[in-house]
Amino acid sequence: MEWFSTWSVWHWLVLGFVLLIAEIIIPGVFLLWWGLAALVIAGIMALIPSLSLTFLSISYAMLALLFSVAWWKYQHNKDTSDQSHSSLNQRDHAMLGAKGTVKEIGHNGIGRGHFGDTTWRIQGSQLQIGDLVEVVAVEGITLLVNKVN
Repeated sequence: MEWFSTWSVWHWLVLGFVLLIAEIIIPGVFLLWWGLAALVIAGIMALIPSLSLTFLSISYAMLALLFSVAWWKYQHNKDTSDQSHSSLNQRDHAMLGAKGTVKEIGHNGIGRGHFGDTTWRIQGSQLQIGDLVEVVAVEGITLLVNKVN
């Protein structure tokens, strides 16, 4: 148990940097917080060297837990708000108001329209090839369009 009482600032620094390096090798944003907690404890021990290893170990565990939970709460809230405002994979939000040109049109009003760098299945009334159209709704993979005058 002799080695237990001889822990120094260097031990905490090594532990912190080993955990930070492990985070780089095994990404997961979890060891990062444990490594940062060890570096904080090294700083505290450098300022107040007379603190016991028991106190520093408990402080380390509490800091690591605090950092981990704080990050989890921050990330969880961010992910929740990002999902509610994201238009990724929601064609009805991403394509509404987009303007394009009619490339093909059938008698039933269904055809293909050119929007940006791709073509989409479109449906509208009284459309002719070359007409400028605007997306007003999306049904499945079909853009519902109106002719722009």
